Amino acid sequence: MTGGYTGKILRIDLTTRLIHMIDTAKYEEFGGGYGMGTAIFWDLAVAPGEWDLKDAYDPRNVLPIMVGPLAATGVPGAGRTNVCGLSPETFPTCEFWRSNLGGRFGNMMKLAGWDGIVVQGRADKPVWINIINDQVKIEDGKELWGLDTWETQNRITSMVGGKTRYGEEWQQIGDTYTTTRPEILCIGPVGETKSRLAALITGSGVSARIGGHGAVFGAKNLNAISVTGTGSVQMSDPEGVLKARILQMKTYTGGDIPFASGPGAASCMPCLRADRRRSNYYGGESMCADQSWYFNNRNQTAQDKACEALIKSGLSSWSLHFHAMSIEIEGAPKFYRKKVPTDSGLGWYLQFLKEQGLLGPGKQIDSAPLPLDQWNELSFREALIDCIVRREGIGDALAEGCCRAAQKWGRLEMDRDSGALRLPAWGATSHWTMPFVEWAYAYMLGAGDPAWHGFMAPTGVPRDGTPLEESLEKLSKRTIPYTDDIFMFNYAWKGEEAWKTGIYSPHKAKQVAWSRHYSAFWNESMAFCEMFLPELHSYTPEMEIMYYKAVTGKNDSFADTMRIGQKIWTLERAIRVMHGRSRQTEDFYPYMYMPGASGLAVYGGVPIYEKGKWRSDPAPDMYLDRKGVDDFKSHYYALEGWDKEHGWPTRKTLEKLDLERMIKTLRDSGKLGTA
Repeated sequence: MTGGYTGKILRIDLTTRLIHMIDTAKYEEFGGGYGMGTAIFWDLAVAPGEWDLKDAYDPRNVLPIMVGPLAATGVPGAGRTNVCGLSPETFPTCEFWRSNLGGRFGNMMKLAGWDGIVVQGRADKPVWINIINDQVKIEDGKELWGLDTWETQNRITSMVGGKTRYGEEWQQIGDTYTTTRPEILCIGPVGETKSRLAALITGSGVSARIGGHGAVFGAKNLNAISVTGTGSVQMSDPEGVLKARILQMKTYTGGDIPFASGPGAASCMPCLRADRRRSNYYGGESMCADQSWYFNNRNQTAQDKACEALIKSGLSSWSLHFHAMSIEIEGAPKFYRKKVPTDSGLGWYLQFLKEQGLLGPGKQIDSAPLPLDQWNELSFREALIDCIVRREGIGDALAEGCCRAAQKWGRLEMDRDSGALRLPAWGATSHWTMPFVEWAYAYMLGAGDPAWHGFMAPTGVPRDGTPLEESLEKLSKRTIPYTDDIFMFNYAWKGEEAWKTGIYSPHKAKQVAWSRHYSAFWNESMAFCEMFLPELHSYTPEMEIMYYKAVTGKNDSFADTMRIGQKIWTLERAIRVMHGRSRQTEDFYPYMYMPGASGLAVYGGVPIYEKGKWRSDPAPDMYLDRKGVDDFKSHYYALEGWDKEHGWPTRKTLEKLDLERMIKTLRDSGKLGTA
């Protein structure tokens, strides 16, 4: 087995209670993490052809929980855990969706000897999974049902970890010892009631927020997975890993977060960025994503309490976003009152309904039991969580997410078409969309959680004073294999230039393809944190390859890894095609075609080429053109090797990427793309 892999993947069928082992080598061609998880989902959920892939709560929904080969090797930020499967959150269909989480769960899974855990079926009563190295048990979860995420972890720790004091007292496990607690991935009460907003939580609040996979745990009667590992991971060149890490630490500045502040014990292991400062479950500074749920710079204590209540319930902070910032956009729909939110989510939609006089006691949409008079207070956020958890009053509709709630209230079409429902595509809450349109296109194409900052800083105003065009030319040398195309980074969105070299052109298709292929391999399968890799200003692609070769011993070039990324992305596409995705269904929500669609440009703006000159522009007024998006799809499908009519992978493409095993299934379903 190549360095970095444990050699085995755990497969648990909750219906039959059978525990199997999958040989990692069978899926090594897909890199690790998400790549392997996607291939496993195809083999276990798609290829058998036993169901229509429509219902995320069906016991046949397979949930791979995977980690990459670089985890638990000391490679910074490479211990993230990927989760994929059908999502109950997306609308109108349950899409194949992915999310990931940091913290320490993935590293512990590797130290226990597993490259991943695959869960399928449905238990007949609440259970949790107890993994201690190679010993795996399906335990009775009755006493955990109804507990919040912190109580669940504490209770399991008391059963598995005994009286171990973290870092201080040794616990004997077989013929080995550990001073660590078990790492636990769990749901809260909101997952038990199958709210489509349910996240998977580990530690103090590290979570897989996007996709509602916490509700899939609930549907499977699975409360938690606990892992304790005392092993190690073999590397091809440990000294090479150390050299690469020293080099990275010498050059990495920590982005916008002071490096010297240091991460908390709840951070990823190891972390260079220090953006999670909690050291235990109880107390500590909130994460940025959680702060957007209740941002209160006047009362840090109230903000932290609101975030903790959200985490303990198991709700997704992205799905429940209350916008933290607004920008003035001329020409935006009047109901924005020129203050367009930079974030979207359930909070924004409730605010819209409230301001329109539609939401309130006894009104068209009865707000009970919410105290609307306390809108900006901690008490309102706590009441909102409580009513969703208990599905009381308006909480029953809200637990289904924005779009399904709007549909229940008879407002879906009017609020979607007016731009009030700010969900870029597939009913999933956005992080950022524009002016970084590679994010927007990723949402449309179904990338799950495409929070991907890779081009934000590199395409911004050069901090060292380098002329913008020169900076972009240097950047274009690093985007292997699409090198020397400076127009990949042109965000022109108006007039002829938008179609010629801008956001609707074949050049932009290359940028989107590069980001998806890089993300699929490096961020999702090698599991690098996307907050500090890629680093296109300086050491991408050299740094990634240094770590990769030192751990695995493989001699792949960066171009080889990008080809694997394309292979994974195409396999994703095949899964989505099988449950109904096509060019005809692939579109943005209407607000993306209206003034007010754009968000906040950091790093000074985005590069725009017009009239023969480059400039940097925050582009707050950017919005999309329907014909332009349709033209972009044609360019993008052609670049990826998907047919123009449907956006389906062709036989030629599947053969080129060594995905021949997908051809028969797609062909027999009438969904194989034509050349």
